Amino acid sequence: MELIGEKVRLRPVDETDMDDLYLWWYDPEFNGEYSGDYPKSRPEVEALFRGASSYIILGRSDSRKIGFISYYTVRQDYPYLFEIGYRIKPSERRKGYTTEAAGLILGHIFATRREVERIESVTDVGNVASQRVLEKNGFKREGVLKKRFYLNGRFRDEYMYGLLREDWELRRPSSQREKRS
Repeated sequence: MELIGEKVRLRPVDETDMDDLYLWWYDPEFNGEYSGDYPKSRPEVEALFRGASSYIILGRSDSRKIGFISYYTVRQDYPYLFEIGYRIKPSERRKGYTTEAAGLILGHIFATRREVERIESVTDVGNVASQRVLEKNGFKREGVLKKRFYLNGRFRDEYMYGLLREDWELRRPSSQREKRS
């Protein structure tokens, strides 16, 4: 199922995307300074995208592949909690594409996964662009995870962000709000 916004269109990842995803995964420019280089093999990269609900971010006007966004359960035994992650080509950053893609995914998760009560995302404390994407979509910074990530020879701190279903619902126009019992 495609998700369509004003600036981007999201479509589920399929086999035709695996070459791009593998190349992007190991492209330092695409990944930026806050992403590691794991997993190591092509089968591991493919398994990563097959194990999550992943979408290719396409430019709405020209259908160019400009990035990806994924969501997945944090714990298999706990279906109430999901995490999202995303990456976008450097030439397409600061145009609102990732913010819109995240909003489309969040709306999709909350509309189709009735059991989900919380969505999380973590981001390096220095990754201000990712923090803005999350905050514009209603996420709240909940704390600092000290030395949570090892990158380029040193431990990095990350911020934990969370978004609750009821907070997402309050952001929607009243005519679109879900009625839950």
